[in-house]
Amino acid sequence: MVNPMDLKQLNSPRVLYSAAGLWFLLILLWPRTSNYTSSKEKISPNLSQEDLYRSNLTNANFGLLGVRFYESVQGQPRWKIESQFAELHRKENYAFLKTVTAVFFSEATQNKILTKSNYGRSWNEKNYVELEGNVSIESGKGYLFWMNHLNYDGKKHEFTSNDTVQMKGPNLNRPIMFLKGTKLNAQIDKEHFILHQNVSSQKKLQNGQWLKVVSKTGEFFTRDSKAIFIGGVKSNMPDITIRSDVFELSSEEGQENVQAFGNVVLKNKDRIGYAQKAYLEVGGSEIILEGKARLEADGNVIEGKRIKLYSDDDKIEVEEAEGRSNNETSR
Repeated sequence: MVNPMDLKQLNSPRVLYSAAGLWFLLILLWPRTSNYTSSKEKISPNLSQEDLYRSNLTNANFGLLGVRFYESVQGQPRWKIESQFAELHRKENYAFLKTVTAVFFSEATQNKILTKSNYGRSWNEKNYVELEGNVSIESGKGYLFWMNHLNYDGKKHEFTSNDTVQMKGPNLNRPIMFLKGTKLNAQIDKEHFILHQNVSSQKKLQNGQWLKVVSKTGEFFTRDSKAIFIGGVKSNMPDITIRSDVFELSSEEGQENVQAFGNVVLKNKDRIGYAQKAYLEVGGSEIILEGKARLEADGNVIEGKRIKLYSDDDKIEVEEAEGRSNNETSR
């Protein structure tokens, strides 16, 4: 049974004022959202890529430590994402991620493509991920791309970025190839990376010499160690300069090959060759011109279906030749 004196003391003004003060204090201190919340501003759920992770502007329902996301298709892994910290926004159905490591799998080869970034934003319904801050992509063979922003489209299984992108590899401690360009598109299944603007590249060849290439666009196949440069291509090697519409560098069984296509102009020593195609083997001396081939040297002009010249001497071989020298024509 309750003592009437106890009830009287509980109803006293001093006790009531103390309880009211404690309740008011709890209301003031009670967290309204996460530790990163601003009550006046909310993040805009667009894909602008501007200030992707603004901790003072987020309005998350709650945060999680050590978050992992996975996706598989027909039992095959497609990607997995791990982040040190995540804030979940239920209403907009996306999550902010901090210190993000993601692995994307090539469906054709199951090779792993690793990405890292400072921050990320994952949109669940859109199957879309944005990464920002010191973003890197490392292919299965060790080629490393880096930029500041990168988007992943889960529906297409592709990367995109409007940034200037750089690449080096395959040995990151002693890289032999460097690449730079703007506006990236990458097909993960084919490990096919495309730079759409202002491409430049340097490659250390097996003979120790450097090949330098400048073009409008460039494509790089990391699995095959193959590069294709397109549009107004200018390539330079010691003793050989080539201009063409397309320039291709490939490595097969340890042998490097160079091919140029479309409006080819090749300079070697005092000779200038013109053709629709040009082939040469790095480390070798043979240069082959095909398709309306023409060679000019010392005032002499030789034309033919196919012209083979040698970079280390003046030897020339011609198929279906037609030449002229000092205004004389011979067939």
